[in-house]
Amino acid sequence: MDSRPYLKVNAETQDKERSICGFRQRLLKKEDGAPTSVTRLRTDNAQAHWHRHTHEYYYVLSGEGAIIIDGEEVPVKAGDCVWIRPGHLHQAVGNFEALIMGTPPFDYDDVIMEPPGA
Repeated sequence: MDSRPYLKVNAETQDKERSICGFRQRLLKKEDGAPTSVTRLRTDNAQAHWHRHTHEYYYVLSGEGAIIIDGEEVPVKAGDCVWIRPGHLHQAVGNFEALIMGTPPFDYDDVIMEPPGA
């Protein structure tokens, strides 16, 4: 692990990869030792999912749409921030770009595609 007192990354140098929510750039991640993951996301055909442990914070940078949380459509636009607690099915719809902060950091094993209790 890096011993510097900081870690600096530039979104433009990070690979864009397909995710279940759209196209993302993982800026700070669990593998970096970060206590919170930070991901830049462009929504595209997102799939509903939930997390057992991770709290997610969506900060909308541009565009607009909604995050459907447990069936409730929560409209979002640039400047909005939405906190999604663990255990709640959610899905991004529309066309927006967001920073997603995850605490604890995003972990593939914490992404559940079936509805809670299924």
